Amino acid sequence: MHPRPRHLPHDQPPRPGPPRGRSRVTLKRELAVAESLALEAGELLRGHRAHKVEVGHKEDGEIVTAADLESDALIRAGLAIAFPGDAIYSEEAADSPARLACSRVWIIDPLDATSDFVAGGDQYVVSIGLAIDRAPVLGVVYRPEREQLFSGHRDRGVTLNGRPVRATGARKLDHARIAMSAKESKRGPLELPPTVVVRRMRSMAHKLARVAAGLDDGAISLKARREWGTCAGVALVLAGGGRATLLDGSDIAFNQPVPRLPLGMVAAGAALHPALLMAVG
Repeated sequence: MHPRPRHLPHDQPPRPGPPRGRSRVTLKRELAVAESLALEAGELLRGHRAHKVEVGHKEDGEIVTAADLESDALIRAGLAIAFPGDAIYSEEAADSPARLACSRVWIIDPLDATSDFVAGGDQYVVSIGLAIDRAPVLGVVYRPEREQLFSGHRDRGVTLNGRPVRATGARKLDHARIAMSAKESKRGPLELPPTVVVRRMRSMAHKLARVAAGLDDGAISLKARREWGTCAGVALVLAGGGRATLLDGSDIAFNQPVPRLPLGMVAAGAALHPALLMAVG
């Protein structure tokens, strides 16, 4: 039996408004499958934390663990059984150009923030996103150590552990809560007011999920991120009534030939997004 996500006494998000929409798309089964797989993968990852975590390295020098690979195999197998006609694009599996011809592509990071996982932190997440015709339409992000399950799609809105949530309506950067990595200030100038509350977060998927749920007002990355760590989070931000764009203000398209996005990104509630984009531009 999967662990039941619990509500935490802190980080209470605002009450949601109705989802904004395009034409309705029925993704109820897709969301249920993704949620179940994220919970199962999270349980697997917690199990690995009970033992010493052995660290290896990929060809590009990034670290990888057995937990990454087992979580990846679990999620890909589950998606392949449930949706055999869909393509799957994962950080931990060989890429295939055949996905570029597919309308529906699952884009997953089975363990986002592996360094945090290895260090014994609690910010690592499982990220499962679905892009249809290159648009991010569905996202599930699960934070196992806090049992926080963020999920939603563009015509359903977003929930956190089953409770409807939404991006905040903040309009000014003064006192806004902005999630970013500890390295952002070294990557370029940030014209943020001194009263901004900076949340230091490891996982990009987690930062985006927090924006979608109204736990933070915005998130930034001056670094160009890869698709598998952003698809689910961007889908959640959009489903929660927020905006997520590249640093030039353009929409983010997924299932591209190159896995890394062309620029860094900004995500926030719709009212705050223009100001945050200007502050990092």
